[in-house]
Amino acid sequence: MANGRLAAVTPTLNTDTLLYQVPASSTASVAVIVCNTNTSTSNIRLSIENSSASGIAVTNCFEYDTGIVPYSSFERGGLVLGSQQKIFCRSSVSSVNFIVVGYED
Repeated sequence: MANGRLAAVTPTLNTDTLLYQVPASSTASVAVIVCNTNTSTSNIRLSIENSSASGIAVTNCFEYDTGIVPYSSFERGGLVLGSQQKIFCRSSVSSVNFIVVGYED
């Protein structure tokens, strides 16, 4: 199974973007790292959704409009996901990178 960096994306501003999906018949233990390379503070959203989701449902957010100041990073670890669950991300400014690290089993 995969381990290390599992996914990375720089979403279009104010757009729900699929960051990572667990493969079928697998589980994953991951962390999400967010790096703001913009000159403005970014408000980010992160959610864990089921396989049929196409975007962020507010009720599934584990970060909601969390501010990330310019040229800084943020990490949220301890995320355990089941088969085909998804992590979606969103940023209020451009040039914000989202990276998933961890392992699949």
